[in-house]
Amino acid sequence: MNPIVKINCIELTWIESKEKVLEWDNLLIESNFPHPFSSFTFYNSWVETFVDDLTQIKMLFFYNNHKLVGLAPIFVDQDNKRVFILGDKDLFDYRDIIYISEFYEEIYIELLSYLKSQKWYQNHTVIMHSIPESSELLNLLNADKLTDFADVEIIQEDVTPIFKINDGWDDYLLALSKKQRHEIRRKLRKFESQDFHFKLINDNQDLSKFLLDFYLLFINSREDKKQFLTEQRKTFFNKMLFAFAEKNELKILSYYDGNILISACIVIEYANTYFLYNSAYSLDYNSFSVGLVSKIVALKQSIENNKRAFNFLRGNERYKYDLGGEDIKLFEIKLLIK
Repeated sequence: MNPIVKINCIELTWIESKEKVLEWDNLLIESNFPHPFSSFTFYNSWVETFVDDLTQIKMLFFYNNHKLVGLAPIFVDQDNKRVFILGDKDLFDYRDIIYISEFYEEIYIELLSYLKSQKWYQNHTVIMHSIPESSELLNLLNADKLTDFADVEIIQEDVTPIFKINDGWDDYLLALSKKQRHEIRRKLRKFESQDFHFKLINDNQDLSKFLLDFYLLFINSREDKKQFLTEQRKTFFNKMLFAFAEKNELKILSYYDGNILISACIVIEYANTYFLYNSAYSLDYNSFSVGLVSKIVALKQSIENNKRAFNFLRGNERYKYDLGGEDIKLFEIKLLIK
């Protein structure tokens, strides 16, 4: 911790924070791990869908010499004496405060000091879900830098496999095992022998019709997906996807058999990375591996478009590792401030 660094914490309401969107966006791009789940676009869609009482949201902006260097969007559950990073585990693959690495220690200490100083705070538990292993918070905890401020509990929550892109498509195939390379080429040949046609959807004009087809595909693929896709979550998806399309940060790679949607990958393109947010495929076309092939095509496009990485996001499904994914661990961290 640098004693010369002075961090100033400013609390804003959710409505007031909307005036800081440009600063917010710039901070996220400069942060140690920029991803769409911490963007205003994603948060705003979630808040508009799921939060009835906006007074439960505290937006903490951290400044150093008038420059925004950190942001903690927190949600206060007074009834159960809990404080969360805004969002929920079902829809957010990553949740952490946003910060520039140079100031992470000062920002976390200022955050805990702020919480302790609030009149409403009475032995609340700070619960932080989906913290990626790259988070500086874990470094602070492992170095016992926060032991004077809080008691800590850490458990591994999940993984998000990611493929870091360094070379072209041919080099990517050569780096795979002989068996896996053969399987990919075989599946692509079989799929391409059919009269399926590809459609890239990346604007609002085609999105409405696509989503109607996609939701049917999604709920028909597995019973748990049918249970997951409530009307409220569907409302969130609509808001969020249209908002990212408006910013030219949405890519939907879809395949059709005539007019029938048979597979689709929904990708958010952010910080020079493809984030595979959702996908679905028709069980009627299982013999053509339509689900896997659409993901292979999405990965191939990310390589050919010179992206930095392809993030498969939450879950340890076997295909992610077969395609070269390597785990980013996610942790749940509980802090009981002293």
